[in-house]
Amino acid sequence: MGASVGWFAVKGKGRDEVFAALDLVRNERTASHPGTGYSLALPNGWFAVVTRFESPLIADADMRRLSHGCVVITCEYDDHVMVSSSTCYVNGLRNWRAEHDGQQDDNRHLATSGSLPAAFDAIHARIETMQDAADIDGDDVDHYYSLPIELAQSVTTFHADLPASAYGATLCEGWTLVEATAVPAPDPDLSRKVRKAVAKATRPWWKLW
Repeated sequence: MGASVGWFAVKGKGRDEVFAALDLVRNERTASHPGTGYSLALPNGWFAVVTRFESPLIADADMRRLSHGCVVITCEYDDHVMVSSSTCYVNGLRNWRAEHDGQQDDNRHLATSGSLPAAFDAIHARIETMQDAADIDGDDVDHYYSLPIELAQSVTTFHADLPASAYGATLCEGWTLVEATAVPAPDPDLSRKVRKAVAKATRPWWKLW
């Protein structure tokens, strides 16, 4: 199985503020690794939320809105199609973006814009050297695919392959979309006692009333 991941990390807003902005709620799940549907607070102040590649949760408009008063880094990659990207938003504006599309004829494809992080030049030089060596040896390897991923990690230190323990944390916390926790109204034809029992049994864990 290949990797197909999307995540974003926020610095300047905590979990509750991030979740409220995106209509997310915590659930009772925990995990040692930050897979899809989990979040992790890093000791350096970044709060990471992991979802899937091309998730609506990481839509440009929502990330711009979320970034007001803070910094947001997004990272998406899918090694089935060898597409990867990372983006930075600050105060509602897109500050920089790096994208690699391995479906292009050139496996060195790289589209960038904005004020790229300081680590970009060193990462790019190393990736280029690795690609040169692979091309000389005739290896069918796409090293440029990892560039946007490493760039996002250089800013946040976060990588979805690393366990929570790598950041000094114990576990990652699960999250759910608020709309996924919505419960349909009980059948009005049921007795009041039965409706009450159904409502209690299906009440989300986070709803205390």
